[in-house]
Amino acid sequence: MTKPHPVQLSIYKLHKTDSSSDRGGGTAVQTLSFTIHTLHHTEVELQICPNFACFLLPLSFLTAKMDYYDYNVSFDVNFTCADGGNCTLFEEDYDVMGWRHYFALICYLVVVLLGVPGNGLVAWVTAFRMPSSVNAVWFLNLALTDLLCCLSLPLLMVPLTQDQHWPFGSLACKMLHGLLYMVMYCSVLILTVISLDRWILVSRPAWCQNRRQPRLARWICLGTWMLALIGTIPQFIHMEEEKYGKVKIVCHGQYASMAHAWGMVVTRFLLGFLLPFLIISYSHWLVYQRTHQKSARRQSERSARTVRVILAVVITFFFCWIPLHIIDAIALSLRTSVGKTRANLHLAQVLALCLAYFNSCLNPLLYVCLGRGFKESLTKTLKSVLNFASEEPTRGVSISNTKSTTDTNY
Repeated sequence: MTKPHPVQLSIYKLHKTDSSSDRGGGTAVQTLSFTIHTLHHTEVELQICPNFACFLLPLSFLTAKMDYYDYNVSFDVNFTCADGGNCTLFEEDYDVMGWRHYFALICYLVVVLLGVPGNGLVAWVTAFRMPSSVNAVWFLNLALTDLLCCLSLPLLMVPLTQDQHWPFGSLACKMLHGLLYMVMYCSVLILTVISLDRWILVSRPAWCQNRRQPRLARWICLGTWMLALIGTIPQFIHMEEEKYGKVKIVCHGQYASMAHAWGMVVTRFLLGFLLPFLIISYSHWLVYQRTHQKSARRQSERSARTVRVILAVVITFFFCWIPLHIIDAIALSLRTSVGKTRANLHLAQVLALCLAYFNSCLNPLLYVCLGRGFKESLTKTLKSVLNFASEEPTRGVSISNTKSTTDTNY
């Protein structure tokens, strides 16, 4: 009979308060659950789930001794593998990539390939090839937020190839993950400002004629970026690295308590989604009512073109971001689930996150399909570039920039 091989598993920070590392003085909780699925003579399957990452082991002999010392729990597990050979709890620091990882990588790659050139083109056209207008300032800043999101994806794709191992350090853990939420806040704030701007434009035309200037729009956009940065500060604070096994490091949120975690989720949903969406919807309803009351049909058609663009952006934002908020709440409420439930929940989180990122590459398509002023400027720009490339080197080339004079030509 083969002798059992001793293996020691140490789990740290289990209901432990560490005043030197816990900023809030709260309790860092790490869940460890044991489930014995099968007991048939000498074979036992032991499922170990530290922080929902489950490992299933076939055991032929099991003894466990739990020692509580300074809230560190150690388990002396003696077992012989089913085949009689040597076994360890963690044979590898990284699990083999599953189809969920590949699917998420493909989604991220599609977003990068579409979003980076698309948003870069929108930013360039609105900044350099279109007239200086309030609408151009709005859509330029919206394109910049989406471009930043797409540019961060290649770095966020690396952990997917290494079973969520984070190789970039603690600062990048905070910065890159915080960037996602800053983009979310900034996008919804800019969309809210655009909606309020459309309402003011149709309800206070005299004021807009005297005060509605691109310079004021730039200052407002600067304020939205600052507000988005302030709203992201809690995310920067709570994103931390945690080590698993020998070399694996995971970057995730660390909260003092479940009440604190729920507070973050609810606040993010209310301020980053629900309240702005209600303002956006109500503003567009007022614009719709006012434009249909006007007798000038031509002006109504011009305003309707702008409303179509903004409504399309708002609708795509809603359907791209609402699943992520819902899944975050479900994941927090089912935090102790294991097995198929946890696997399906993880798949839902991956799909929701991919859908949220996909919103960053949809906006350029909306501008091209619905924005007349943008299409005209883009067409003239591409023709100018092609003409420049086809000219002889000795001939002088003048690239004309025909500009629209109306701010509502989007």
